[in-house]
Amino acid sequence: MSFEVEREQAVQALCAHYAQDHLSTGELEARFERVHAARTQLDLQAAVGGLPALTAMAVAPAPLYQLAGPVPSGPVPGLRRRFLSLFSSVKKEGAWAPPPFIEARVYLGELVFDLREALLPPEGIDLDVEVFMGEARVLLPPGLRAEVDASAIMGEVVDKSQRGLPGAPMIRVHGTAFMGTIKVQTKLPRPARLEDWRAQLKGFLGLGGSSTGDEGGRR
Repeated sequence: MSFEVEREQAVQALCAHYAQDHLSTGELEARFERVHAARTQLDLQAAVGGLPALTAMAVAPAPLYQLAGPVPSGPVPGLRRRFLSLFSSVKKEGAWAPPPFIEARVYLGELVFDLREALLPPEGIDLDVEVFMGEARVLLPPGLRAEVDASAIMGEVVDKSQRGLPGAPMIRVHGTAFMGTIKVQTKLPRPARLEDWRAQLKGFLGLGGSSTGDEGGRR
């Protein structure tokens, strides 16, 4: 069994613990970070250790990303958008609908594409980014796939995306960071979205009762 498969199993175990109220939202996020930072089997064991026995185990019934409807065939307005950050900050976050093609230019500024609550095109997103003395960040929910193929000239390209689910949309990030930074990172959604997801997990695992949320913590 490959280490990446073991990492995915650890993620699934944490999801089941979260559904069974063994973890608060904050604890789930902290353990997720430890799992994805793990480099050895001992690291993985420590990330999921100290928890009660699971009464049920299953893969999450729904991913943490959301899909838009199918794109009609033929030329359609709005399939491509351009964003410019010039000595400023541009942020797209919350419930928004990114198009399949995005062109982003950052000049001495900041640009953030937060896809954790976005309505994503099923075919994925092609993101062309150029950064000059600034920063562009792309935030992905767990389960979403990413392909980062960007260059850095006296700058930095950071790919902290995690393994995606089979069949998930692909976020393709390419471009150049000149004396700047392009960063792609997988991050858990906000607590309210996680609580909705916990309710889905409970139904899938046949668990009744209400969630403890962040107040109950680990039992």
